[in-house]
Parts: sequence; C-alpha cells; structure tokens
Amino acid sequence: MKRLLGSSWTRIGLQVGLLAGIGLAFAIGSHEEPALAGDDCPDEGMCTFKKPNVMFVMDYSTSMNEIWDVDNNLSRWQVTVAAVQQITQPGSFLSQNTHLALMRFGHDPAPASEGTTITNETSGIVDGQSLDVQWDDDANEYLPCNGAAIVESLNNTVDPMLGSSVGIGTWTNGAMVAVGEEIAQTKADHPDDGDERAFVNVLLTDGAWTGVDGTTTLSPSTQNPAITTGDLYDNQNIQTFVVAVAGDADAEAAADETAAAGGTTEAIDGATPELLQQALADVVQNIIDSVVAPECVGGLPRIMVLLDASSSMLNISGGTMYGAQGETGWDQARSALSGESSIFDIDVGIGAAEDVTHLGLSVFGHNDPSPGEQKLLVQYGPCMKDNFSWALDPETSCVEPGCSDPWGGPAISWTFQDGSLVDPPGFDQETISHMPKCDGATFCSGSGTYTHLGLQLIKENQATYHADGQLDGATYPTSDATLYFNILITDGQYNGYSTDAQVQAELEEMYDDGIITYVIGFGDGVNTAAAQAQLENMAGWGSGGNSSYYDADNQDALETALAEIFGGLEFDPCCAFNDCSENPEPTTQEPDPVPSDESDDGEEDTTTGDDGETSDGEESTSGDEESGTEDEGDTTTTDEGGETTTDGGDDVGDDGGDDVGDTGDTGGTGGIDEDDGCNCAAADGDADKTRGLLGTFLALGLFGMVRRRRRD
Repeated sequence: MKRLLGSSWTRIGLQVGLLAGIGLAFAIGSHEEPALAGDDCPDEGMCTFKKPNVMFVMDYSTSMNEIWDVDNNLSRWQVTVAAVQQITQPGSFLSQNTHLALMRFGHDPAPASEGTTITNETSGIVDGQSLDVQWDDDANEYLPCNGAAIVESLNNTVDPMLGSSVGIGTWTNGAMVAVGEEIAQTKADHPDDGDERAFVNVLLTDGAWTGVDGTTTLSPSTQNPAITTGDLYDNQNIQTFVVAVAGDADAEAAADETAAAGGTTEAIDGATPELLQQALADVVQNIIDSVVAPECVGGLPRIMVLLDASSSMLNISGGTMYGAQGETGWDQARSALSGESSIFDIDVGIGAAEDVTHLGLSVFGHNDPSPGEQKLLVQYGPCMKDNFSWALDPETSCVEPGCSDPWGGPAISWTFQDGSLVDPPGFDQETISHMPKCDGATFCSGSGTYTHLGLQLIKENQATYHADGQLDGATYPTSDATLYFNILITDGQYNGYSTDAQVQAELEEMYDDGIITYVIGFGDGVNTAAAQAQLENMAGWGSGGNSSYYDADNQDALETALAEIFGGLEFDPCCAFNDCSENPEPTTQEPDPVPSDESDDGEEDTTTGDDGETSDGEESTSGDEESGTEDEGDTTTTDEGGETTTDGGDDVGDDGGDDVGDTGDTGGTGGIDEDDGCNCAAADGDADKTRGLLGTFLALGLFGMVRRRRRD
C-alpha cells in the first residue's frame, strides 16, 4: 500500500485543506449550501484540453458507520464525505477543471431481478448502486464546474442504513461494472469527444470486497473488482485510483490489487482521517500529473530574461562612481525581477505570472576571457523567483578574501556559486550566481556590453531546451504550441563590442523562429539620440518591426514595462494549477529557505571543476584576463580575478554625453570608453508602434499588477 506521495501534492501546493479540521468544518460543521459556479467557471472552449470526466465511487456499506474520528465522534462515512466535499467544493481544481460524477455502492440482494433494493435502505441504492451525480444532463450537455452538486448530494445523503452496523455489503465489482457502463453511455452521447477526453475513477472503500449479495468476503473470484478495473485500463486507458479507508491487511491487499489492475500501481493509504484527506489530495495531484499537466505544460509560455551585466550597472552619477546598496541599476533590476512587486507577481488574470509561466534568466557582459561572460543563470522553470533573487544578489557572490563588502567599490573579485550545491539555499535546479566585474578605482569597470553574445546564448539554449522537452519523460514537456519570448534589459549601447549586423542577425533569427524579443532601455542614462536609435533598432529586429522599446528610467518604470509586456498574454484558465506562493520550487517537499544575509557558504575561494574536483582559487594580476573565471557551462564556485582591464570597462565619464561609443576613448574618469556604460534613454519613439504581447497579437489595453506577500 502506498503512503501519501508527499512530494507530489506539496510540489504544486494544492489548496485543498489538508489539515483535518479544515475539511470537516466545511462539510460537517455547518452544512451551508455551497455557492454555485459563476462567471469564474472556465468554459471548456478556453481550455487547452477537454476537461476530464472524474467519477467518485464511494463505499456505502454499513461498515463505514464505524466510529473513526473518536475525538469528534465521527464515522468513516462522515469523515470520507467531508474529505470528498473538500476537494470537490466550488472553486476547487476538480470543480473548475473537470466534470464530476458520484456513485455510491452497497450490494444487490436479488441479482436475478432488476430494480431490487436493500431492506430498510432508504437512500436510493438500487441493484447495488446509486448514480447520484452525473457528468451531463438529460440533453447530453456536460455540467461544468459541478462540484456544488457533489457537495449538495452528499449533504442530503443519510448515513448508511441510518448508522446501523450491519445491513449493507461491499459489492465493489458491481459498482465498477456500472461505472464502465456509464462511461460507455457517455462516450456514445458525446461522439465529438473521440479519444480526446480522459476518464478517471476514484474508488474509496473501507473493507474487502464481497460477492453480489454482500455475504461472501473476497469471493467468488469472478466478482474481483480488479477484473473490471483492469479491463477499463487495458482496453480504454481509464485509470482507477483506490483510496483504502482503514481496513485490515486482507482489505489493503485487495485494494492494492484493484489499483494495480486499474493502472495506478497500488492503493493510497487513508488509514486515518488525516491520511485520508492527504490521500485525496494525492489523487488530485495524480490527476493533474497524468491527465492535465501533459496537456498544459507544453503550452505554458517560456520567458527568458536577458540582463545586461556590464559594469555600468554597478555605477551611479553618470558612471563616475560606484553605487551604494539599493542605488545601483543592478540592485533595482534585481528588485524588479524578484522583489515584492516583481515580474513573478504580475497579475495575469488567472493568478500570478509565476504560476502560469516558466521563466529563465541569463546575463551577458564582456567577451574576455573566452568564450565570454554570457551565462545561463536559471533555466526555464516554474516558481523561480527565489532562484532569480539569489543568483543576482551581490552578497551571494561576495566571498572573502576577494570580497568583504559587495557595495564597497573596486576592486572586488567575485566568487560565483551554484545554489543547488550550497545550502542555503539548496535549490533543486542548478542556479548560478553572477555579478558584473568591479575593477578600477572610483567606479566599477571590466565588463563590457557584448549584446550579441548574450542573444546567441539564449537562442542556442532555447533550441536545446525545446528539443529536450519533446523527449519522452521530459520534466517539463514542450510542443509546437509552446510560446517563447525574450525580455532584453540593457542600460547602455553595445558600440565597440557588438556590431549592428551581429545583434540584428541574432534577433531576426529568433523572430523568424517565432520568438519575439522585447527590449527595455533601463536607467537614467539611456536618453541620448544615439542610444534611442539603437534601442529602437533592437526592438524592431526582435519583433519584426511591430514593437518599440520600453523606456524605464528607474525600478518603478521597469516594473511597469514588465507588466505591460505580460499584459497581452492569454492564458488557459484550466491550466492554473500551480501555486508558487505555497512552494517556491516545484520539486521539493518543503519550501527552500530564503537567502540569508550571510552569503558565504563557509568555503573560501574554491573552484570546482566539471569533474567534481575542488582546488584552491587563484587570482591573476595580468592586465588582460583573469584566471579562475567561470566557463559558460560551469555550475560551481569560481574566483574571478581582480586586475582592471583597459579595453572592457564601463568606465563612464562624468559627462554622460553624446560621444558614447567612441572606440578611441578608454578608461579614465573624464572620458568614455568603448562600452562607456552610457544608459541612453529613448524618447517616446514611434507612437504608432505597439508594445507588448497584446500589441503584437491583439491591441494593448489596461493591465493589472498584484502585490502579494509570498511567505511570512
């Protein structure tokens, strides 16, 4: 027998009230009439998939009257009713995204005759079963969001034989045969469904099955329900989940056999009231994993954020000095990407963006040392907010002796780490930290703006990721319908590093493959005519000429630009089953810790190679390159050199003027070098060009942002 698959239900964070008191209070405490499905009920036409038909098959034998919750004097039946009502109530995932049906079963005292009832049984059991709630109505129209019907039906059902300890048997096979007949009739009534609509059975039983008349336990063999569940699974691919409510060893073994034949390996243990509720939550998660998620995940948008990691992101005052904590463009970008009102928290109509998208994070900087500073920090994935925050946190990469104060100014030698290898944070997914170089004296320099290398990286990563997602067993499947787009956030021009032709080629190649790149000019320096023209060009190349760039002078404007981009996304309301606020990373059994103020993992300046060997880090003082820097594919700590280079810095002069990009100007506080860190903002640009996905596909309208607390 299978104990609760905790990693499944906690992974998604289903809101099904797993604490015993919650479910019981809903179903037993008040018996208030549930609210009916209203305008929030997603129409099936809006869904990626046809809503599955789920049948609850509930044991109504008199053994279910045994007191089970002693503290509250509740029987097995009453506790089971409460648990089923909890996961099917209006607004629940099952109510919103499936069609629900309910059957109770007992035994048939006269199998040779039709229409027979059990003596003194008044709830409507006929020929051994009662179909209390159907998937469709008399006109063969499916009943959407009908969890309220399940709740109401169970509220109106008396305890088996009014609480008697004897009188009704457990003819399980008869119920499963009846379920099979109902499925066949439903398929006949809905020929347009074809083979696209899934059927799922959930059997809840407390004892060993009996023969037809309820008097013979585990006999005759012809009445073994595993025969019927096996037939449904083998011939129609219809799974039967079995939840064993209490019961002895023989009953548990029989439940396991029924579940295994029904394609669900073994019964789920509901041996206590608490385990029962958790077991049902596990069933819901299994339905999501096996039926819904394969249809949904491939269609969830994948968004790659490409962040400018040139040294100018660490400077202020026109690039003439390094910034204090919270003042730098890097800190503000990090907050917009992972703070309280971040890209993850944008309200997209059916929840927060992080719940219905997979976001990834990459950076780019200089091309030296080869192959360059461009790096994938976080691969596309759900619930990556904490990963973004940790990867971009200056304290994460500040490890002595190379760094003692990440905002203390040059010279700083960063140590890049993998958050899946250090604890905290102990992430499940590889998460690489990164910071721009901070060489120099009064301001940070060393990382240039090789924009085309960053674009090339995310282009190649997307192609590999998409292909891997189409392999059998992929954690997050992809399909031809998977939407990809990029968000490029840059604070300066690429003059002297990338050419127009190089940047244009990468952007247009991705656009030709259906991937739009939205461009955000970030910072108070991106306001010159030269920068404006360059940003506008990039936005046009990345959108087929359909979008302008976004002008974001500060963090608030950056958050607004991100929200506007997301404002045009259309999401499948039937695929909103994730809840990142409950569990940040989806594969853990409990939330990962929030990064602490102390980012030093206790190890000093070590570099772990691809072979897993660790060696002491070394710092180079050569003028042109640093030793120990991290290769693109490294996944471990890397000690970066500390010597200032003269050809790759964001050594912004105090004028911040229009002479940006003069390749002859290098270094010095009074001039501008090749990258010059010039944060050149654009004017409004072409007012006729639309922005965001809605502007690309529909027409840009109002958008909303949600500001929510993640975890206390």
